[in-house]
Amino acid sequence: MSGDSGSQNTGRPFPSHELLYAQITTISKKQLVDILHKSISLADNFLYDICQQDQSTIGSPNIENLKMLRFTTQNMEQKYSTAVELRFAKYHSQLNPIIESSFDLSLVEIDDTDDVVSTELIAEALSRSFSEAISITSERFCVLFGFDLAEKSKTPLTEKNIAELLRVAMHGIELSPKVRAIMYRYYEIALLESVAVFLNEVNQPMVKAGILPNLHTSRAAKKQPARTDMRSASAHAPVTAKSAGNAFGQDHSQHSANTFADSDMQMGVAENALFEEICNYLHTLRPQAENASWQSNGRSSAIGADGNQQLCHVLSTHEMISVLSLLQSPMPDSIASAMKNSDNSIAAMMKSEMLNNTKKIGLSSESYQIKPADEDAVDLVGMLFDVLMSERDFRSEAKTLISRLIVPYTKAAVLDRRFFLTKEHPARKLLNALTEAIEGNHGDGPQERDLLGKAENTVDQLVAGFNEDIAIFELLEHELRTFLDQHRRRIDLAEKRAKEAQRGQERLEHARMLAARELEARTNNAELPAVIQDFFSRYWTHHLSMIALREGEQSAAWTVAVKVADDAINILNTDAPEARYASLMKMRPCIESVLASSGVLSDSSLALVQRIAESAKYFHSVSKSKLSASAEQVSGSNEQASGLSESALHLVFNKDALDYIQEDAEFFKALPIGTWLQLEGSNGSYSPIKLAWISPISSRLMFVNRRGVRVLVVSVEELAQMKKQGKLIIHAEDNIFEQTMDRVLNRLKTDFG
Repeated sequence: MSGDSGSQNTGRPFPSHELLYAQITTISKKQLVDILHKSISLADNFLYDICQQDQSTIGSPNIENLKMLRFTTQNMEQKYSTAVELRFAKYHSQLNPIIESSFDLSLVEIDDTDDVVSTELIAEALSRSFSEAISITSERFCVLFGFDLAEKSKTPLTEKNIAELLRVAMHGIELSPKVRAIMYRYYEIALLESVAVFLNEVNQPMVKAGILPNLHTSRAAKKQPARTDMRSASAHAPVTAKSAGNAFGQDHSQHSANTFADSDMQMGVAENALFEEICNYLHTLRPQAENASWQSNGRSSAIGADGNQQLCHVLSTHEMISVLSLLQSPMPDSIASAMKNSDNSIAAMMKSEMLNNTKKIGLSSESYQIKPADEDAVDLVGMLFDVLMSERDFRSEAKTLISRLIVPYTKAAVLDRRFFLTKEHPARKLLNALTEAIEGNHGDGPQERDLLGKAENTVDQLVAGFNEDIAIFELLEHELRTFLDQHRRRIDLAEKRAKEAQRGQERLEHARMLAARELEARTNNAELPAVIQDFFSRYWTHHLSMIALREGEQSAAWTVAVKVADDAINILNTDAPEARYASLMKMRPCIESVLASSGVLSDSSLALVQRIAESAKYFHSVSKSKLSASAEQVSGSNEQASGLSESALHLVFNKDALDYIQEDAEFFKALPIGTWLQLEGSNGSYSPIKLAWISPISSRLMFVNRRGVRVLVVSVEELAQMKKQGKLIIHAEDNIFEQTMDRVLNRLKTDFG
């Protein structure tokens, strides 16, 4: 950009800048309003289609949503058009800062979390695709008015400003959360389709006028994957020679060369090692009679019903895919039953159903077998889903949903070995996203139910649309991941609230402990009159703990509060019984200040002070040595407490009574924030938990679930004991797919042992 020979920023407005800016404003307003029209039209069509499909009747939520959108369209368009004008006027007003405030868009400040998150996601999408084009446009705006290039973020057509226009337009308009979400979605789609042309039209007048003419916005737009309707996204093309070459059925070395020669998805060394190790166990554990029939040429002999030896037909990759397509929708009951029953093998049921359906694709042989490499794919996918169903926290509806994936994922594994060999495979990424969406999700709130609905819709589209084109996984994963990103913003807020609540709870516990320590140091568990004991244990300790929370132990208020207790105890120790009443009544202002922090005021406060003073008259200490809080004792107690490390301030368990391995405790001490573990639940399944916070007071670790809700607060020793008891699983990988494959290997090792 520095090499541009056109007009540079001179610190003064460009000649005829007013006319040029007015022309750009008109172009921008027209183009942006057209984008809004397109967004509303797409949203209207979407809602209308839903009403048609569901045969919605008058008064149904779908009909009401459509009516509300149409009713508010004109108002939304007017507010949007006004917002564009105000945005351009605000930037122009920087030439005269005195009038800038009159153009402030206060409507942008909306407290609704969903709208904020949706706007941020649209801005991120624009930045990914058009960041350079938008930056160039902003530079030209700066040159036009002679502003410093550092002011680019204030120009009217930044990613954030364009995204926020819809939020301003919908502010104060009554629309259901569903319709608002749909509007944001289609606004993003319309922007991604139109912004490149829009920016070119905006830049043309400035380029003709000689403002940075050598900077081209056309080259700046990055390629963005189109968001299409999944019902027509899958290309139903037959298996070609190239795609067949990517199937499992080839020799490993030849297959690897074909698969990865022209691919952006490079095979991972660790993934390949894990895959080979699992396959070795599979080949060893597979029934001996089944393996004995295979010959080195890939064909086998089998015994027919009449006892004579027959030649088996080995299913080709194309035949495998054809048979699997028959099972894809609807899924056979036997496979669904195996998914729900841990005693049944999903892989065995899959192979049985495949062989039972061969005649439906026109094969006439009496005996069929599956190639070893294809059988590895079926077995591995079966075991993968076995582990997912048995060890993940899926409710019954979620298990039913996940079970529908078994056939599409078996097809993907047969078609493309990279499914097991690269983290970037779209099928793996989609499985990760789906698991993240439904694991531990019980639909307790509207956001959780929306997430479950999105996951179900994704599965529906995969089952209906997947033939042989792996690209459908990428498209679906992109859609679901975008939805998850928006949902994750809410989770981050929930996690932040959980950390703040836990931090507040720990600070309160610590403050109460400090107050209890001060009381014990002064009374030494002596038997005080009931009224005085109640004052100290209830009112004074509460007052002291509040001071510890708000101002700390070194504050003047702490010193004053401690002196109240010292003076009262000194009166009980040294004054004659008949003089105690008067002495304590002289302390009335100090005692009432303590009572006030607990809400005891006015006449109630006076009455309680009188009762305290009266009870002191009749107190006869059985052991004055117990009630002797010398300055040295209290000072020594304070010094000891201040010398303690924060981690030793409060122990909520008996460490010596725990059974754990010290190395595990040391491991958990070094556990970084954000680490995911798996915790065994009451139903025997394992739920993911994330380390969200470590207490600086007690050193306890707080874990949250996928919804950002606090589920566990424990010490490192307690965690180590849970690990030893098998209630905790530690994974080297945070990725769900890798975790599951790791568990598959562990199961195979156990079976082998």
